[in-house]
Amino acid sequence: MKKRNIPTLLLTAACTLTALTGCGAMPSTDGQKDVQSAAEQETTASASDDTASSDSAAPDSKDDKITLRVVDWSDGSAGQREAFHKKFMEKHPDIDIEYTMLTVDQFKNTIVTMIKSGEGPDLFPIPVGLTLHTAVAEGWYQPMNDFVTEDFARQFDPLSFEEGVTHIGEDWYTITEVMPTIQCLFFYNKDVLDAAGVSEIPSTYSEFRAACKKVTDYGKGSIYGLVDGGKQTNRMDVLARSLTAAAGGKIAATTKVLTDNNKAPYDTKEMKQAMELIKGLVDDGSIHPDTINISAPEARELFAHGQAAFLCQGMWCISQWDTDYPDLNYGVIPVPVPDGVTDTYVQAGELSPWMGIYKQSRHPKEAAEYLMALYSEEYGYQPGCVSDGTFVSVIPSINEAYMSNEIMKDYYTIAAETSKIVPTIVKRDLKANDLYAEIKDVQPGLGAIVQGVVSKSITDYDSALKTLAEASTAEWKRACEAVGMDFQELEFPNWDVREDYTEKDYEALK
Repeated sequence: MKKRNIPTLLLTAACTLTALTGCGAMPSTDGQKDVQSAAEQETTASASDDTASSDSAAPDSKDDKITLRVVDWSDGSAGQREAFHKKFMEKHPDIDIEYTMLTVDQFKNTIVTMIKSGEGPDLFPIPVGLTLHTAVAEGWYQPMNDFVTEDFARQFDPLSFEEGVTHIGEDWYTITEVMPTIQCLFFYNKDVLDAAGVSEIPSTYSEFRAACKKVTDYGKGSIYGLVDGGKQTNRMDVLARSLTAAAGGKIAATTKVLTDNNKAPYDTKEMKQAMELIKGLVDDGSIHPDTINISAPEARELFAHGQAAFLCQGMWCISQWDTDYPDLNYGVIPVPVPDGVTDTYVQAGELSPWMGIYKQSRHPKEAAEYLMALYSEEYGYQPGCVSDGTFVSVIPSINEAYMSNEIMKDYYTIAAETSKIVPTIVKRDLKANDLYAEIKDVQPGLGAIVQGVVSKSITDYDSALKTLAEASTAEWKRACEAVGMDFQELEFPNWDVREDYTEKDYEALK
């Protein structure tokens, strides 16, 4: 059967990338909100009485009902997903949903093990750090072109589709869950700041450090300036990268490969400024003492309980607090910048692959039905997540109708005003997909170094950053040679951090 040309249909409308364009016009404040709120849930959960132990290729139950196995990670949409599954199964009485929710840290090892054993679920996302090309090459996914409708595809923002992320050529493999947004803005507890006598919201490094110190002195061992999920290296990595970008450094939003002056961008003035701020907060006693031992959800709880004035996380926090702490008096501010630095940026979130259909699934049609329902206004999942502040939808009409949360709007506005699109080597050379598969992690990585600074196990961050930069540069050169890619393509000499990196900029380097 000829595959529907769905990716091409959408990509023709997205020739030039702009930050957060796909979020639609800023919605009015009277949006609908009639969907169940999310409940915090970080442990494995199920949407039915069954457990996720059966093989997707094994026979279904004797009553001829189809069991659709879905494995996912979720940090904030457990309640909405539960409500969705209930409604889906009511409308599809011939389908049982077997849903397993894992933490991000659990997911990668679990799904790799399942696939290697031939027991992959019908639907599952790509683990963080794995490219679509690698997943497809290893037989993880099948194209969904023949199972979804063109009307379904047309409702998406065109910027939610990207070669090598959601599709390869004309084959559509994954759907992205949300429009990418900044993963690190600073939430602040208004009541804590007021009690500590902090009247001005900080915007610079020095102002931020001073505010944290004032709160910590006021708290006398019960309240601190800053808390975060220091147990998770990914959160520490995001914190350092965000502060570095805000300082004007050339660095990718995640662990994607980019060079600055043909070196891995860790031993730079801007990175050292960011690390100096973090160490200063440690020296002041302004970082919550439990930080290094707690996860991101635990940090959000401490913040909500008034044990810290500031928290650096993303939009997903909003729905959790609205559900569990409706009286929490808080706001959101941009990432602080070094004193004297203006007109800088924080990286716009990168489009990420999410859910796809297992190549060996016996029920691809039903799996596609699940996906189409998940993005449908009728079933309530997308409206619920937008109205509760869980994420910005990839469906512009959903955002326009349901984004009613004022803090979410503030987050959206700050992200739009301060974020810039950074270049990516995949758009410059498709060999980059092979490069990412080839590159070996250098340890300790940036997140681990930040952990060391916070725990005081690393006192000389200059040496640690220099070692990381040298080792990463050497590894990137080795990997480039291994896949036949020019190391110089990791450098973007025409990149101005104050501007979005556009298609014209890519063309100028050809």
